Amino acid sequence: MRRLCTICVRGGSRGVPGKNLRPFAGKPLLVHSIEQARASALFDAIAVSSDSEAILDVARQAGVDVAIRRPDALATDAAPKVPAILHALEEAERALGWRADVLVDLDATAPLRRPEDIVATVRLLEESGAASVITGAPARRSPYFNLVERRADGTVALVRESPAGVVRRQDAPACFDMNASVYAWRAETFRRDPRVFYPDTRLHEMPEERSIDIDSELDWRVAETLAGRRGRFDLGGRVAVLTGACGILGRKLAAGLAEAGAAVAVIDLDAASCDALAAELTSRHGIASIGVRCDVSKPDEIARMVDAVEARLGPIDVLLNNAASRTDDRARFLAPIERYDLETWRAVNAVNLDGLFLVAQAIGSRMAKRGRGSIVQTASIYGVVAPDPRVYEGSEYHGMSITTPPVYSASKAAVIGLTRHLAATWGPKGVRVNALTPGGIFSGQNEEFQRRYGARTPLGRMAEADEMVGAAIFLASDASSYVTGHNLVVDGGFTIW
Repeated sequence: MRRLCTICVRGGSRGVPGKNLRPFAGKPLLVHSIEQARASALFDAIAVSSDSEAILDVARQAGVDVAIRRPDALATDAAPKVPAILHALEEAERALGWRADVLVDLDATAPLRRPEDIVATVRLLEESGAASVITGAPARRSPYFNLVERRADGTVALVRESPAGVVRRQDAPACFDMNASVYAWRAETFRRDPRVFYPDTRLHEMPEERSIDIDSELDWRVAETLAGRRGRFDLGGRVAVLTGACGILGRKLAAGLAEAGAAVAVIDLDAASCDALAAELTSRHGIASIGVRCDVSKPDEIARMVDAVEARLGPIDVLLNNAASRTDDRARFLAPIERYDLETWRAVNAVNLDGLFLVAQAIGSRMAKRGRGSIVQTASIYGVVAPDPRVYEGSEYHGMSITTPPVYSASKAAVIGLTRHLAATWGPKGVRVNALTPGGIFSGQNEEFQRRYGARTPLGRMAEADEMVGAAIFLASDASSYVTGHNLVVDGGFTIW
């Protein structure tokens, strides 16, 4: 199967004069689309069509395979784009000497798209068998509730009548803004009947922050602002799910997600604690947050949780898979290996391993269908190295002698292995999966344990829970956009000895 990418750009522009050659984030606007097409690794050839020799020269310098001179009749302000795309297809095929099976057109005025958006659009086209696929972002306004049209007599009415029984905008059919970012066609269908919409046209959903179509100076400023935030620890506009949210580490991670701008779903076993934490995040950080009770060892509860989050907050972009269990019976959890019972072993793994897998499966599969997402799974240094028994001599936790049982080491080592497997599986679908491995976090251990642990660590102390937050946000955000399958160890140097 051969795939051709076209990028059709005019030399003139009324809204933003000369925009296609105007520097955007350090390079001509046009070049961003060329580089995104190349980075997608999908295309047998990339062609640029323009009425401007200056634009075609920049395209050649950027390494396109075909530079096409567009006829003046197809380059006026009033000229529709579809005929220009058809002309580019025919001229590119003539120059290349082969016919494309898939045609993709990228609009040069959408510089914030990512290569995975292109990949997901083409995948939807090829897997669905549809004639065409367009891209769009969730619409802020609904034709069923707050978009009106003026009639000939001057009165106004809703664009669409709400379906029977629908009284809330959230319950109306989902509507999208076409973002003029990616168009994909079965090339033979497009040659025979060139248009955008067919009876079976599909839509690939893109996030709003990647859907700016530059058509005015305001659009340009907004896009530049968003581009400037890329690569930073910014989660604005993202929806994040955090399991194990009400624990010592979970509460710090929840605050970090909220500070980074994400809408946060806090997930744990106690509904009241989840609701209270969600209310606190909203009050302190001004972000949307909900609490959802969920036992992550139970698939039916996970399914209900995911549906509830996406119904109230929107598609999930980030998963911090942080739930873990030490069971309610500490004596059995901390028992020596010679007397460790299978019931406790299975109870711990039901959460630490099975639960992480089930939540990743439920959320990651949706991310893969949308072509984007970041999953961060909490492991442990004792999934990397064995516990040092000398650290535990004379050590206590809230008055109880402590150690690290084999089930904890085994479950956390399995988390790291699972992370790598999921990263390999979902990487081609735009989903990154990484592990965060904390060192020992102070949570009430006695002074003897702190002293012995600190002596085993180059930094000479235990960690505080909030020292894990920066690493987690790094892995969740676009700051780590080229990081997947990685185990980020944050342990004060414990594992270097």
